[in-house]
Amino acid sequence: MDDYKKHTTKDGSLSLYSLSYEEEFHDKDGALRESINKYLLPAQLEQFSNTEKIVVLDVCMGLGYNTGCILEKLLQTNIKIEWHGLEIDEKPLNIGLKEKIFQEIWSPKVLHFFNSLNKSGKWTEGFNEGTIHWGDARNKIFDIQDSLKFDLILLDPFSPQKCPELWSEEFICLLAERLSKKGRLITYSTAASIRASFKRAGLNIYSIVPSIDDKSKWSLGTVALKKQFEQQMIVNNYQIKELSIKEVEHLATRSSIPYRDPTGKGNSKEIISTREIEQSKSQLINTSAWRKRWNTAR
Repeated sequence: MDDYKKHTTKDGSLSLYSLSYEEEFHDKDGALRESINKYLLPAQLEQFSNTEKIVVLDVCMGLGYNTGCILEKLLQTNIKIEWHGLEIDEKPLNIGLKEKIFQEIWSPKVLHFFNSLNKSGKWTEGFNEGTIHWGDARNKIFDIQDSLKFDLILLDPFSPQKCPELWSEEFICLLAERLSKKGRLITYSTAASIRASFKRAGLNIYSIVPSIDDKSKWSLGTVALKKQFEQQMIVNNYQIKELSIKEVEHLATRSSIPYRDPTGKGNSKEIISTREIEQSKSQLINTSAWRKRWNTAR
């Protein structure tokens, strides 16, 4: 617990602050609220209503809110679930399960899921199964059989400036390769570097529409897919939209230069330093000019 500070967010849900990363796990407005708005709703689980099985990958599970919200819905259906998680630290989930305000959020079935992972790293319920792969995600992703493709990838590491290892172009390419043809990769990140890496990995990218309470934000995150959304689906969609002109222009700035980790063993300082050098030599538009044009600090 020495690495984390517990606190309650505005929606009454438990969150943590990481002393080692010097970063919050969630928005202060609400841990549960954030997972619903940035992961559950953009997943649009109704698209899997005629599917026999769904395969989910949670990258940086943390306290487990993203997966918990997804499972609360899926476990009410007849869809078979295969779940995999990549997480380096067992402490956050262990901390959460000891707190009453965390326990009270979840149904008995989801609590059973969390407790099973916490005790043995495995979960089974009927035909459903799950495994948490503890350790560095860059290595542990190879513990999952190559032939398995994911219908949902929930990408939720600490921010790129704090944890660039899991936002590198190489790791993003690995995730893109493991995405099913109709799958979705969902993340809270709107960073140009991450979105540009998605595009270079062959994915089509879309913006997560802010909720009514978040209208001051231009985007809540990114959804990346191998296929393109049909235009009519975009028109009728209130959760996902095409990138705005502002967002497209963001991808043409120096901020779009990726984090690079060719060996898969680089540390954060090395990865950030390499990127800063590349940015200093780049002929791309300076990001400050883009901010000035759009009058944005983001």
